[in-house]
Amino acid sequence: MDPTVNEAEEIYQRLVRKKSVLGVMVFNESGIRTSMDNATTTEMANALVPLNDLARKTVRDLDPDNDLLFFRIRTSKNEMMIGVDEGYLYIVIQDSRFIRTQHLPK
Repeated sequence: MDPTVNEAEEIYQRLVRKKSVLGVMVFNESGIRTSMDNATTTEMANALVPLNDLARKTVRDLDPDNDLLFFRIRTSKNEMMIGVDEGYLYIVIQDSRFIRTQHLPK
């Protein structure tokens, strides 16, 4: 197994164990690893992969020597985090309501 495959699997496993994480997708040229059902994975991938491509293109248009590594979108319900690393595209869907309760003063 390629070391980057092992690292990607370790990252995937670490992410799916987090309480606030609703779903994780990891893409590479060989396929996809997902913690969600097919319909949800397809819906999220069809919406977020083109958004990643557009954001990446925008960064490169602004500075051709630069590249997008990570971005996140937060809504009232979810936070979608998208990151690129060594040929892998990671998408994590997290429950925003859970995150908010973690930052409230006690």
